[in-house]
Amino acid sequence: MYKDNGWLKDLVVPLRIGNPRKLEMAKRIFNYVRNNFTCTDHGRRSMDQTLKNLVKSKNGNVAEINLLLNAMLHYEDIEAAPVLLSTRSNGYTYPLFPIAHQYNYVIARAVIDDKPYFLDASEPKMGFGHLPVRCYNGHARIINKNGEATHLYTDSLNEVKYTSLFVINDDKGNWVGSMQQTPGYYESYSLRNRIKEKGKEQLQKDIVQGFGPQIKMENFVIDSLELYENPISMRYEFAINDEKEDIIYLNPMFGEGQKENPFKSAERKYPVEMPYKFDESFNLQIEVPEGYVVDELPKSMIVKLNEENEGMFEYRISQSGDNISFRSRVRISRTVFQPEEYEMLREFFNLVVKSMLSRLYLKRKIADEKQIFLYNSSFIHFTAIDSR
Repeated sequence: MYKDNGWLKDLVVPLRIGNPRKLEMAKRIFNYVRNNFTCTDHGRRSMDQTLKNLVKSKNGNVAEINLLLNAMLHYEDIEAAPVLLSTRSNGYTYPLFPIAHQYNYVIARAVIDDKPYFLDASEPKMGFGHLPVRCYNGHARIINKNGEATHLYTDSLNEVKYTSLFVINDDKGNWVGSMQQTPGYYESYSLRNRIKEKGKEQLQKDIVQGFGPQIKMENFVIDSLELYENPISMRYEFAINDEKEDIIYLNPMFGEGQKENPFKSAERKYPVEMPYKFDESFNLQIEVPEGYVVDELPKSMIVKLNEENEGMFEYRISQSGDNISFRSRVRISRTVFQPEEYEMLREFFNLVVKSMLSRLYLKRKIADEKQIFLYNSSFIHFTAIDSR
């Protein structure tokens, strides 16, 4: 990486246009390597070909691609060094005694203005300064003169997701609304890959399917799709063209949120390690349809995961006139839970799922006192009958 690399000039010089500062130059080098080389093996810690051959073939394993990234950064006098690590599926390494087979991955670390940036150019849609979740597995080793250790912990990642939904009545009495959503970084990364594989049209169809066949979506827009360092954002408008029954059952989450508990086993003997911390908020403003009244609202609550507030679930719903306001928020502030905490964690998510599947009930106003309703014992369906 550091000797006899004059041939790198042909790669680096075109990136110097405009005389960029070091951070901008590092981003240009990273983007060049990420966009022009294809990773054929994400489980290698050593090279199978020279860097020159890699430049010719445009294909290489993760070690080769990120060592080329290191070499190009170093060629521009940017402090850089490879980092050896073990991915989550490969298991932990021994911090005090290196054993070769415990390491299966190579990334790069650049230091610019005393700030470290960990980089992986082997993933086509990964942004500068971000790593795949698989890399966050604790101890890693920087390959420099000091051979110093570093640590990549899942607790350093925080996925923040925000969803806002507004639903009102149009002049025909149908519900129309708008949705705005900003997923977290890793969900955005997953959506980018999904769009690349299946297209935006398929994503739009999947969203409509989640709502139901009565939904008509319009003006579907995705922002920041090519800005890989940032989360994406989605927005769209929709209309619900459905014949209203005497009783309307409505899930205020509109298909979002937890639908099942990820912790299904009754017992666990090993620690739980989540891929990241997360904070997900959902806000809804909805207008009651004309001719209907609110019959029953779900119960509001605030629950903390434990006394140290390492997790929180907020579920609030209220009515003011013909408008219903709803807010849900789930926050987990640490990623590792010991086996003795498993039951607490499982019951927390049981409560989250149960609440998020709750429904509010709207019923048609009775216009004639002679009108009665027959209903079944499970409170599932109402039928209007004229008593005359």
